[in-house]
Amino acid sequence: MKFRHRLCVATLLFPALMFGQGGAPAKASSPGNATSGNYPVMSTAAKNRSRQVFGYFESGQSAELYAAFSDRMKRVSGNATQFAAASKRVSTDWGRETKMLGENFAPDLLGLNTIYSRFSQFAKTKEPIFIALVIDQQGQVALLQFRPAPPPSGNRWVDYKDTTKLRFPFDGDWFVYQGGRDIYQNPDAYRDAERYSLAFTVLKDGRPFSGDGTKNDQFYCYGQPVLAPADGTVVMINNTFADNIPGRVEEIMPTGNRVLISHGNKEYSLLMHLKQNSIKVKTGEKVKAGQPVGECGNSGNSPAPHLEYRLQNSSGRPLPMTLPAQFIDYVADGAPVTIGEPLRGQFVHNASPAPAPVPAAAPPAEKK
Repeated sequence: MKFRHRLCVATLLFPALMFGQGGAPAKASSPGNATSGNYPVMSTAAKNRSRQVFGYFESGQSAELYAAFSDRMKRVSGNATQFAAASKRVSTDWGRETKMLGENFAPDLLGLNTIYSRFSQFAKTKEPIFIALVIDQQGQVALLQFRPAPPPSGNRWVDYKDTTKLRFPFDGDWFVYQGGRDIYQNPDAYRDAERYSLAFTVLKDGRPFSGDGTKNDQFYCYGQPVLAPADGTVVMINNTFADNIPGRVEEIMPTGNRVLISHGNKEYSLLMHLKQNSIKVKTGEKVKAGQPVGECGNSGNSPAPHLEYRLQNSSGRPLPMTLPAQFIDYVADGAPVTIGEPLRGQFVHNASPAPAPVPAAAPPAEKK
């Protein structure tokens, strides 16, 4: 999967106000370019502000919404009169929200912003509407995205139940950056082969990095041990790709440094974007659940350090399809989960340490 900055980067979809369509999307902010304010990343204040701004949007309060825009957003959106006319067209076509289907919050991986994703039914639309707001630390709208988002069509794996008893491939509390089956949780929801991909990072005080976030070692997840999620046999490794500078993506090998583990029953764990030269296992080696296999990195098609995980149904031939990954015996946002699929916005950790390897029995003593 290409780990996209899609939910961190948005395009205004007002008919007359489209921008960023001819090339790479603009960043919500660059690392270190936002000063502190009254709405720290992932704070209660930032979350409340996000919901307030959404209220302006769904109720057609264009003047209040425009006033909340950052200077850059105002430049690309035209003047207040132009914006009001475009906003009125959207309100006329969609009506008002009748039901919130889901929401989540996440930090921008490359800037000091809070991302609010909301999935809603509106009165005049058949399909749900996906809205993403990016709020900076001053409480201003750094970016806005909204569009109809029909539920993903079913595929043959939608009701799949894992045979392998999976544990999270890390120790401690990690944040689910991508996980779930709808577009507001998972930008790969419409991509059949990558539909059930998961991505994780580590947050402290709501932020994925310290300092200005321009160096990999400023990210809290970088260099953290990556563990085998279950017993199996290593069938492929790659350890040679350099880690990217945050914000710069390598396109040659999208998955970067990786470890692929066969668990049997046509279930394989793929651990991606690992740190260069951190892989501790070899092809053909048998591993146990909880055994370190590498370290979290920023290699491949990755804009910032994070861990991507896929459970898939082949080692490469035929083309692998991701499978729903059901993890056992874990804690999500403080609540115990016997078996489940992690969702974007949750903090998760294994409920108990991995079982210690059983030492081999000593050979019987020779009779004299």
